[in-house]
Amino acid sequence: MRRLLAVLALAALLSPGRACPAPCSCSPKRNGRLLAECAYRELRDVPRGLSPNVTILTLSANRLGRLGRASLAEAPELQSLWLGYNHISAVEPGAFAHLLHLKNLDLSHNRLAEFPWQDLRGLGALQILKLSNNRLSSVPRGALAGLRELRSLWLNDNALTTLARGTFEALPALAQLQLFRNPFNCSCKLFWLKEWAESTSVALSGAGATLCAAPPRLRGRPVTDIPGAMCVAPSAQLTYLS
Repeated sequence: MRRLLAVLALAALLSPGRACPAPCSCSPKRNGRLLAECAYRELRDVPRGLSPNVTILTLSANRLGRLGRASLAEAPELQSLWLGYNHISAVEPGAFAHLLHLKNLDLSHNRLAEFPWQDLRGLGALQILKLSNNRLSSVPRGALAGLRELRSLWLNDNALTTLARGTFEALPALAQLQLFRNPFNCSCKLFWLKEWAESTSVALSGAGATLCAAPPRLRGRPVTDIPGAMCVAPSAQLTYLS
């Protein structure tokens, strides 16, 4: 009898009616995992009624404009979250903080000028982070610290003008980085990126399109080709005159 109840409970958990909000379609995966497919549904909000054992949630190509702190609270076991090609312009701090098993997060092709970087502190399992094609103008110092499993980072097609020294040095698993089509100001503050790119094994995708937008004399020149001579510290000699 006890075994029968356990089987019935599992069946109820995996049943389409229990697992899926009306606009979505769901299918079971291995180990009781569940895929919730909600892409191309003209959704303006994350649908309610997701089963807590959903590990893959696809919400790409909808009309989502904002993610609230509780938008994903029903799916704490998420491992892959696809939110690309929406209209998301705001993400409330805490929206991702509880997704401790998250491995893949795609927010590309949205309208984000701000991102809750503090949410990344607990996402130690994250392997892929796509923030490309947004409006981000900065990455705070230390924002990526702790992402020791991160393998692929997409920051291309944003509004980045500079990056803090050492932004990528705390990412031991990083293998692919995309920074192209950002309006970088190639001052000496960014010279560290050239040095890092020359010494790292990380593949800097589209390096030839990772160009300087300023100063005028370097406009159109690859960031990896910033002349070292312009960043040599000046020397001075002091002479004492009585």
